[in-house]
Amino acid sequence: MDYININPQLNIPLYRQLSDAIRVAIKKGILISGQKLPTVQEMTESLGIARGTVKQAYDELEHLSLIEKVQGRGTFVSYHHDNAANRKEKAMTAIGEMIDYLEDMGLSPQEINIFINLKLRERSEQEANVKVVAVECNPENLSQISEQLRHINGVDLYSFLLDNVKQYPYKVNEDFELIITTSAHAEYLESVVPNKGRVIRVALRLSSRSLSKIIKMEAGKTVGILVNSRRFGELLFKTAETYSENVTIDNPFVFSENEDIANYIKDKDILLLPKQYEKHLNRNAAELISKFGGELIECYYEMDEGSLLYLETKIKRLLDKKII
Repeated sequence: MDYININPQLNIPLYRQLSDAIRVAIKKGILISGQKLPTVQEMTESLGIARGTVKQAYDELEHLSLIEKVQGRGTFVSYHHDNAANRKEKAMTAIGEMIDYLEDMGLSPQEINIFINLKLRERSEQEANVKVVAVECNPENLSQISEQLRHINGVDLYSFLLDNVKQYPYKVNEDFELIITTSAHAEYLESVVPNKGRVIRVALRLSSRSLSKIIKMEAGKTVGILVNSRRFGELLFKTAETYSENVTIDNPFVFSENEDIANYIKDKDILLLPKQYEKHLNRNAAELISKFGGELIECYYEMDEGSLLYLETKIKRLLDKKII
């Protein structure tokens, strides 16, 4: 039962972890229609959880019609009686409705044929891509990691905040071939995924452009830090303390926690902000910052050259295997 990974430390009921693991296994074809599941007692002994927990998970799956209990024989993955004739009929109906819709848009049969073939080709290319998920503890760094990964050819990219993964660890399932994160979070992710070899550690560094501006901040200036998350704010605060001299650095101001930005920035000479900070602000806050008379320094962390080169090589090898 390698497809089941139960972690009592998670803030998710054990029965839900079990039912989700079985549901994902059915969806991915690890468990097929008609396959017999372990008995409640066998599952209890294998996973070391209570009988009532296993029974609750099985009851939930049965309610969803994913499994069925056969008196005297056991519990099985439900059969789906959808024969070829029914599938063909449903497909032809769906295609007919789509063509009607496209014709209503004024497209000719030739144009419809071209667009359908283009979409099929696009789908085929996507299936050949390497499915990659980026996981980080703050949205600022997650955004930058994702931006760098998008520039690598052959990547189907997803991104999750660490807190979201901790709440729903089954999100980083086996569909993802690579899980990209920093060393600070790699150990946790390795503990919740079936194949920890998929977890790739990358090193982040403050961009040279941001660091250069922080180093050059004039002595005697008062510096404010505006961020979207407290974790990123703490990171910038430590960096500013390390690489600046004789400046006063105020505690970070988190957009989501307080909207009184005007009061915070009124006595500041310099503001450190995340890259593309505008997308995190409401209109009033964005207008206040646009009128700020001091210096704005956009700060962002990025994967170093070594990490990026390793990832590009790893992804290329995975792509080559798929092509072969």
